[in-house]
Amino acid sequence: MAREAIVAQKLTKRYGEFIAVNSVSFRVKKGEIYGLLGPNGAGKTTTVRMLTTLTSITSGDAWVNGYSLKNERLMVKKSIGLVPDVSNLYDELSVEENLKFISKLYNAPAENIKRLIKEFELPAKRKFGKLSSGFKRRATIAAALVHEPEILFMDEPTSNLDVRSAKGVRALVRSLNLKGMTIFMTTHNMLDAELLPHRIAIMEKGKIIAEGKRGELKKLVGKGVIVKFSVDPVSSSLLKALSNYSPTFDEGRISVSVDDADDFLSLLFELRQDLGFKITYLSTELPSIEEVFMELTGEEPCPCGGCPI
Repeated sequence: MAREAIVAQKLTKRYGEFIAVNSVSFRVKKGEIYGLLGPNGAGKTTTVRMLTTLTSITSGDAWVNGYSLKNERLMVKKSIGLVPDVSNLYDELSVEENLKFISKLYNAPAENIKRLIKEFELPAKRKFGKLSSGFKRRATIAAALVHEPEILFMDEPTSNLDVRSAKGVRALVRSLNLKGMTIFMTTHNMLDAELLPHRIAIMEKGKIIAEGKRGELKKLVGKGVIVKFSVDPVSSSLLKALSNYSPTFDEGRISVSVDDADDFLSLLFELRQDLGFKITYLSTELPSIEEVFMELTGEEPCPCGGCPI
């Protein structure tokens, strides 16, 4: 498991007769950002709660930083940081006082507090309750890093943030990852899912139904590759030649959906030579993560910014 930060094997959680997480297995490599995506009640938060020792495992096991959740819970807890969707810091304490309190719980070096305040550009003396939502999120992330964990768990990292603050948090997440930190995140924000994770797992009804890099997941959607192009001139001969692809027009550009982009582009270049038109614009794109999500789960992304299971 040397190259893996997290290994889950048949991880299961039952609440009476209800199975919240159903025999889930996955691996998270060291140094990657791994995203867990799913509709309301899919089992994402329960999975994170098990991995962070906040709730017990019914069956199966997982190893976090090489430590078993069943037999080495304390070692797991010491080696991870957790950023919940709702901050767990105290409103009446200043940012610095909150970080000092957390550092004492973990017996972390005092110099870590000064470093994090400087690195995250935090107002040390201001009470946490008086901060903007963006600064609250930054302070909560800083608190999770006081004891220098090897893995950072983040539940809805940009939940309830304005566009500018969310952009800042994404930049912070990337910066932490570039320094080598493994990040395990859950999100309902499709922009987060599109921009942050190296690999994504999609959960539904307690099971992982798809997993892979963004490009790999996007190939699962039946729409295939979208090719958009503009030509001059547009002729009836060209449209007739492309009729099998059911071309559509959008803002002066022709758009087609194809299974194999290389084959279509070869055809387009042959038609250019035969019909004598110029290609003035050309792009290829895969479906968005949002489209993948909707295709695989049959649901719209949850707008709530955090669900109970």
